[in-house]
Amino acid sequence: MYRIFLADDHTLIRQGLKRILEENHGYQVIGETGDGLRIVPDIKRLRPDAIILDISMPNLSGIDAISQIRKVNKKIKILILTMHRNEDYVYECLVSGAHGYLLKEDADTELVAAMEAIRRDNIFVSSCFAEEVIREFVGKKREARKKKPIAALTAREQQVLRLIAEGMSNKEVAKALSISVRTVEHHRLNIMRKLDVSNVAGLVTYAVKTKLISVD
Repeated sequence: MYRIFLADDHTLIRQGLKRILEENHGYQVIGETGDGLRIVPDIKRLRPDAIILDISMPNLSGIDAISQIRKVNKKIKILILTMHRNEDYVYECLVSGAHGYLLKEDADTELVAAMEAIRRDNIFVSSCFAEEVIREFVGKKREARKKKPIAALTAREQQVLRLIAEGMSNKEVAKALSISVRTVEHHRLNIMRKLDVSNVAGLVTYAVKTKLISVD
């Protein structure tokens, strides 16, 4: 049985959430509170698997509660349930350690899906935010790659780059990594494309600069 704690200052909301969850086999609400200051003590005492947490809580906001919850229970899953349709809140909550962000208006249709997602260690956001969150994530990844292209290389591509920079031929790299020469050639082309270099000298220079190899 997956044990859930509810933190929302509206009794009717908590009752509605409890009804939805307990109508689905496998979920049990083991505690609830309407006071932000009660969250951490109750979490420590009850040790639930997950908490459904409102942002607008009296005495301690849900956002502030996230970090405090994390300090006493690193494994607990946190689903933010809120009326705030605010992208900044989404990112702040997820970066702080929440696993999901669900609008109250979507609770009837998406609550169980949200719980299933965070239970499997996935991130869940209300469907109205999904496109914006993905776009923001992709944009940040692209910026990171521009600033540090090595981040764009897979672990295998970094291995291939290091061996090529150390002076190995494609055949020698293939033997060292137990892969085919054609696969090495494929990795080599991908590496050159991602790093925007056109020859081995460029690869060596980049490997030295990023300390993939050392020059004594």
